[in-house]
Amino acid sequence: MAADISADLASFAVRAIPFDEWVDIDTLVHRSSVTSGDFDYVLRPLCPDCGVETEIEYETVDLASDGGREVISALVCGPCQVLWEAEQPEE
Repeated sequence: MAADISADLASFAVRAIPFDEWVDIDTLVHRSSVTSGDFDYVLRPLCPDCGVETEIEYETVDLASDGGREVISALVCGPCQVLWEAEQPEE
């Protein structure tokens, strides 16, 4: 399903999430990927409109200090055809 969603993202509605909230989402999802003993879990955000788990799109940010790391670039709900992304700060 992810491949189909990626091909059609241009037709999805886009909603902006305030940058501070976006950083919180990125931090929580990455921290939830930690393995603890025999229990593995990953936090998956739910679509606030229909309750389905959203797909997570990643991008790699290349920083000279860390050699690059993945960050969440978008949350996508296929059934609702909505894409959430970080609000761009005003310059």
